Amino acid sequence: RSVEFCEPTIPMPPAGIRWCLNPFWLLLLATIFSFIPALLSTDSWVSGSDGLVSWLLRAVLLVAVCFLLRFLVAGLVWFAIKDGAWTAGRAIRDFQPDVLLAFSWGGGVALWLLAARGWKGPTILLAPTLKAMAGVSCCGVPKFLQPARAPVHVFHAEHDGFCPSSQVQLFNSVGYNVHVCDDDHVLLRQRSVQEIAKCLRDMLASETSDGLVNDAL
Repeated sequence: RSVEFCEPTIPMPPAGIRWCLNPFWLLLLATIFSFIPALLSTDSWVSGSDGLVSWLLRAVLLVAVCFLLRFLVAGLVWFAIKDGAWTAGRAIRDFQPDVLLAFSWGGGVALWLLAARGWKGPTILLAPTLKAMAGVSCCGVPKFLQPARAPVHVFHAEHDGFCPSSQVQLFNSVGYNVHVCDDDHVLLRQRSVQEIAKCLRDMLASETSDGLVNDAL
């Protein structure tokens, strides 16, 4: 039995030319190279104020700039997540896969897709960076529903600096099958690879397409 794979282009930040189309990226560049220099040029009228008032104005400006930059970075990642989910959803509609396989940033995007019910089939997630993506984007972890019929398997490494152990509790609470591996984020140790491969084979074997070819995204 052969397996056909389709890999949609979902660049991880900040790679990929597609990032140039992110409006928050353009706003961030405009803020750094235009707004902040213009703001710094107002230091003359700030310095002309009384000592205490001058320092208070500087503090307010500093906080405002930091808040603006944090907001733009959050918007940048939020837009990338939504764009990635849209790209994956379009690939799913075109390719009609039997199994969805996603790693790291792609695994996080797949989780947003699952939460939105954009995909309801069998799923394997490898070290999904869900909480890191939610934290940077300031949009919170999506609300997951119990998987209906199709299983969701999550492979989580014990020594993963990008995926906190609290994710294991979250995935267990919604009925996902969590495999904790003695590995790091890339999950390339032999035992991890063997367990992932077995999980994929079992999923493909349980899916009936034409009996000869399975599709995986």
